[in-house]
Amino acid sequence: MLEIINMLGPVLPIIVLVILGKILNYKQYILPATIAEIKKFLLNICLPCTLFNMTLFMHIEANSFLMIGLSYVMLCVFLVGGKLCNFIPFLRNKFNPYICSGTGFMLVGMALYTMIYGTDNLEIYSFIGVGNELFVWTVYLVLFKFETSETHKFDLSTAKNIIKSPLILSMVFGMILNLLGVGDLLNSNEIGLGILKSITTLSGLASPLILVTLGYGLTFKAKYLKESMKLVISRLIVMFGLGFLFKFLVIDFFFEPSLILDLSFIGFFVLPPMFTLTLLVEGVSSEEEVEIVNSAIGISTIISIILLIIISFIIPPESIAALANN
Repeated sequence: MLEIINMLGPVLPIIVLVILGKILNYKQYILPATIAEIKKFLLNICLPCTLFNMTLFMHIEANSFLMIGLSYVMLCVFLVGGKLCNFIPFLRNKFNPYICSGTGFMLVGMALYTMIYGTDNLEIYSFIGVGNELFVWTVYLVLFKFETSETHKFDLSTAKNIIKSPLILSMVFGMILNLLGVGDLLNSNEIGLGILKSITTLSGLASPLILVTLGYGLTFKAKYLKESMKLVISRLIVMFGLGFLFKFLVIDFFFEPSLILDLSFIGFFVLPPMFTLTLLVEGVSSEEEVEIVNSAIGISTIISIILLIIISFIIPPESIAALANN
């Protein structure tokens, strides 16, 4: 009994904060417009601080860029897998490629993973996430706009958005300063330590705020459940089927298998689709299709939280911490 209580410790904050978000929605203590502003604060301030802090001190070598590149290729494979799902009549949906590829890494993955396993073992997971972000900006959004536009022309504005994205800029800036040794310089004086503490403080706001907004935004509509579940099933087939196949055949060929490597990829495979997909769909589809996609993302998010909690029982944080210290 004591062991079960100890194992619940790392995941209890996740459950509490998600439920808190749902209560805030139900009681309308916080209005949707306020939640939208909080998300904007997260995406433009807190999460860039998290990524900058992470990339500034991570160990970067040639294999790091290989991991990013392979993750990018893997997500392209997932997108093709989503298109292949449309050859199965029962699962056919024009949004399958987008449900099955891009993930909610920034708004869900980082929050859940760090809440359970902390930031000390985030390196591999973050490289996969960088591959995800690059894929989203260079393939996912470009292809979505191309396929859903009336003219079927590529929009150069997406390329401009990549350059202006705070998430991309913080990762690139952090890596450059890392390679230049600026992190050690900041750690060597009081002013530098003050700057790092400020960034760390802002970064620390990300996980709890994300989980509250996550709980606030979870919605399900019973009449769309059947169609939404088809999208969820397509994603599970692609992420776990093609995902584990790619992991064992490609990733394990280039990298020595380890518990942290396995955990990082499993933790990525269980993530839900991108939350911004709903916003993309709103501009090009009917209200019913928007609700189907929105419900599918909500269901996938619940499944993700449950699976990550189960994973934390199978691979407890203590075992990862002990492995990292050896």
